[in-house]
Amino acid sequence: MLFSVSTAAAAVAFAATALADNCNANTNPTQIRLAYAGHNGMAVSWNTKQKLDKPNVYFGRDARNLNGEASSDISITYPSSSTWNNHVTITGLETDTTYYYKPECGSQVNSFTTSSHRGRCDPFKFAMVGDMGTFGPDGLSTTVGKGAANPLGPNDTTTIQSLQALKSDYEFIWHGTLPY
Repeated sequence: MLFSVSTAAAAVAFAATALADNCNANTNPTQIRLAYAGHNGMAVSWNTKQKLDKPNVYFGRDARNLNGEASSDISITYPSSSTWNNHVTITGLETDTTYYYKPECGSQVNSFTTSSHRGRCDPFKFAMVGDMGTFGPDGLSTTVGKGAANPLGPNDTTTIQSLQALKSDYEFIWHGTLPY
């Protein structure tokens, strides 16, 4: 189907209006995170205060032109959680390429760089994290529950702040977890 410029512009404006109508304080993304999804993919996850019927991520090589879209039907929660976890995997990406992305209802465009080519032999640096720190019901907390120790002090640097401060010193973060 061919569109004239005015018809295409109207379709884009209509889509943006429809998307904005579905956005509210309960669908604003929080705790956005990325995970490696193979040499040509990236998984984007984020939390919302309500379930999303079809979580979407907009992406592209230009921060001003997020012309790609990926979606899923994964919006889950747990009995003890106050938020919904939304997951979308973007596939078909080129290696060693910077992409810009934004979960639906988000206002900030973020970026990631896909992994290098397979078989890369030159050295690289990465940060490895095993413990992200003390977290409360909605994220990082300066308090701990009964039986826990070492809450963060008012001037303590969090793991995330340390990683952010050192981000030019490594290419990626490996967050190891233990099975329960």
